[in-house]
Amino acid sequence: MVKRKYYLAHPLDLREETREEELRTEEETGIELLNPFYDTKRRDIVDIDKGKIDRDSIKLNSDDVVESDLRGVHATKGTVGIIRRGTYSIGTICECWETLRSTRHPIFIISSDSLGHVWVRYLIKHSGGMGFDSWDSFRAWLKTSEEE
Repeated sequence: MVKRKYYLAHPLDLREETREEELRTEEETGIELLNPFYDTKRRDIVDIDKGKIDRDSIKLNSDDVVESDLRGVHATKGTVGIIRRGTYSIGTICECWETLRSTRHPIFIISSDSLGHVWVRYLIKHSGGMGFDSWDSFRAWLKTSEEE
């Protein structure tokens, strides 16, 4: 049986806590989450973590970063987007929009505070995805949902 594989769109500032939840989710449910910060060849994350550059550094190659993210979106069967009000997250929203615009795969949003936002509701509705208020509720759903 082929594992379900979803792209994991999330803010840079939440990457450590998201990584913990990602690994737990993969272990408990058997799905694969493609994390653009840790599961691809982005060397800039090491430099960001060491404080050598920041997210807005001109040293970051925007073509490489964005095109790598887009390849990830297109290589999976949907996107899991982590949204937290007040957390800088331009890439997350762009990755979710790209999922809807070009793949028509489902978008699953995990957010404790933004599921009612008109754009979030639109993404979920038009992609055939779902919204979850926590990682726990997302994992519970995965355990009972059928393979695609």
